[in-house]
Amino acid sequence: MARVKALMLGVDSLTYKYFMKCNSRNLLTLLDTTFRGVTENRTLQNPASAWLTVLTERETQVQGFLQKAPELPVVSETKATLINVPITNPTLGSPSFTMDPSIDIKDEVGNVVNAALEALDSGPVIAAITALERVAIPNICSLYDVIDSAVRKLVLAADEFIIFSPYGPKATSGYDPYGVYLASRPRPNEHETVKLWEIGRVFTIMVTRK
Repeated sequence: MARVKALMLGVDSLTYKYFMKCNSRNLLTLLDTTFRGVTENRTLQNPASAWLTVLTERETQVQGFLQKAPELPVVSETKATLINVPITNPTLGSPSFTMDPSIDIKDEVGNVVNAALEALDSGPVIAAITALERVAIPNICSLYDVIDSAVRKLVLAADEFIIFSPYGPKATSGYDPYGVYLASRPRPNEHETVKLWEIGRVFTIMVTRK
């Protein structure tokens, strides 16, 4: 039996506010046509903690990036290909990038998209785009345009998908605790925000069809 082409794409610091302000057409189409919600994360506001929580399905707080990734139950259960996941620095999976402004935005996004499209031909993919967190640019909408195009290509190639952000943009006292959830499956609790540990479970269900 063929493995389901399930995609989990995390875009750190993605926010509804800016893809509406920037008129990100593909993201707005998903907002209108798929299941949607808001992620809520007030305490796990660094990339490694947020992603560990998603991929272990339990709240996991760490200080900074890890030298080596621990066992990740969501990955073990789904056998997903990892691409650019910011648990370690350089990131986990292939391609892998350093978490600093030295990596060109288009290089990161283009390489992530190409690797994910290739990997989806064989099965599930867990990928991250970190550009919104790594790079400060005067025209945020130009970056949203690049991400919007990437999302379209990846969603069209997937059987099922989750597009999410573990938190919103950086603010004075940390990150905005509210992020994005757009998916081919509804959020776990219809009238509540989506918690990070719930996202990994939804993805596992997509892949294993439980």
